[in-house]
Amino acid sequence: MDLTDRTVLVTGAGSGIGAGIAAAVLASGGNVVGLEIDADHIEATDTALDAGKRIAWSHGSVAVASDVDAAFDLAEDRFGGVDHLVNNAGLASLSLVVDMSEDDWDLVVDTCLKGTFLCTRAYARRAIATGRPGGIVNIASLNAVAATDGLGHYCAAKAGIKQFTEVCAGELGRHGIRVNSIGPGTVNTPLGAGFTVGQIGQEFLDRTLIAPPRHQEASDVADVALFLLSPEAGRITGHFVPVDGGQHVRGLHSYWDVAEAQGLVARPV
Repeated sequence: MDLTDRTVLVTGAGSGIGAGIAAAVLASGGNVVGLEIDADHIEATDTALDAGKRIAWSHGSVAVASDVDAAFDLAEDRFGGVDHLVNNAGLASLSLVVDMSEDDWDLVVDTCLKGTFLCTRAYARRAIATGRPGGIVNIASLNAVAATDGLGHYCAAKAGIKQFTEVCAGELGRHGIRVNSIGPGTVNTPLGAGFTVGQIGQEFLDRTLIAPPRHQEASDVADVALFLLSPEAGRITGHFVPVDGGQHVRGLHSYWDVAEAQGLVARPV
């Protein structure tokens, strides 16, 4: 999948799945603009990728419209604009609904869902104005379709991304913009580390996976993202693609139960 001279804006590109997608874009000959909130992640990932002038970083939050606009302005200045968008930025925390604070809800939903909206709007406005076709890949989650205790805010946000993807595919298709979403299962990243290591992680694998028994890597998601952005996927839009080793077949074992088994959380008595 050749992305030579194509520019992809990747949110949350400083770690995990976002860094994996950025690396894959660069390996395919493309340019990357990374929108990342954590300055330390920017420094570490920029050093690791060692891509020189083919990567540019914008320090800011996807949930702040001015930060989003600044990232797209940077892309214009450095590479002449954005050809593709990957909405990846997200976070999660474990909290039962009865204990969840408004601040926790807002942080997760604003980062995952509002951020996807703001970046999509910014991209689409520019692409339509310039007549520049392209593609959007939204990183949702298997939790878009698999509810689990302790992740009410995250499940709601990721389900919203799945539905938002379908709406955008319908609205933007006439402008030559395809929109798809990916639903990763458990991924071996800093965000998923608590569920992918040790005995508990192995039990999670044994209960949920039907493909060869390993958790997904960021590169597994990146491979699918690049395919969905490529001309080879030219007739694919509006879809939700699980990248989960078959976890959607058996359903996700509750993250809360995994964390409880590790002594990280406890249900109210």
